Amino acid sequence: MCAAHKGRLNIFPIGVVGVTAEGDFADARCFTSLDGASFARSGSSFTTLKLQNGWTQASGSARPGVRLIDGIVHFRGAINIGSSTALFTLPKAFRPDKAVYVPVDLCQAQNGRLVIQPGGQVQVQVGRLFSDAQCATSLDGASFAKSGTSFTPLTLKNGWTNTKYGTAHAAGRVISGIVHLRGAVATTGSSPVPFILPKALRPASSVYVPVDLCGARYGRLVIRPTGVVGVSAERSFSDAQCFTSLDGVVFAR
Repeated sequence: MCAAHKGRLNIFPIGVVGVTAEGDFADARCFTSLDGASFARSGSSFTTLKLQNGWTQASGSARPGVRLIDGIVHFRGAINIGSSTALFTLPKAFRPDKAVYVPVDLCQAQNGRLVIQPGGQVQVQVGRLFSDAQCATSLDGASFAKSGTSFTPLTLKNGWTNTKYGTAHAAGRVISGIVHLRGAVATTGSSPVPFILPKALRPASSVYVPVDLCGARYGRLVIRPTGVVGVSAERSFSDAQCFTSLDGVVFAR
């Protein structure tokens, strides 16, 4: 939303779509980006996830599941109530080759993230209170690349580097007209521009997509048709400098 504030879409089976702001609804009225929003239309071909530590399917939501499409792992459903940050373990067919950090929506549109290890362990981390995750953790729209196969490495600039937290190197790929990014970056510098996308990965119009930052804080990428990519933080730019995950970033070319 406006000024990189967080919000969410609430999409109902009758087609009605509502928007909720984490803070003031004025943030949504000022600017609400639809770029990067995605969801599974049905549970067809999704593998049901075996929840752990008291986590259960949230009432009124889809059954938690996972599916692999063209090398991209997609989640659906929502969960709540759990007593631990450990949610479930992914079956081998869906495990990433590197550690993955993807943003997810929590109760009252608060921010959180999934941390997914190559061994399949999946944890939820929160930007505010663990009770936000216990109240509701949505898996809808969360996705990541299973491996770097067919991804083009991104050339980092302005002092930005790939992180050292077991994440993949920054890279991108186009699948059926949709650009997918992976990896994570960080910097000790002051420039908000970590890289310029190659021509094959550039959007036709400016794109605003959410990203996960240090401490499960919220940020966004602003991607221009020229390929210039800038990162903005909801709170402090130091959150982006510390850690900016590209996992789960998707947009239409």
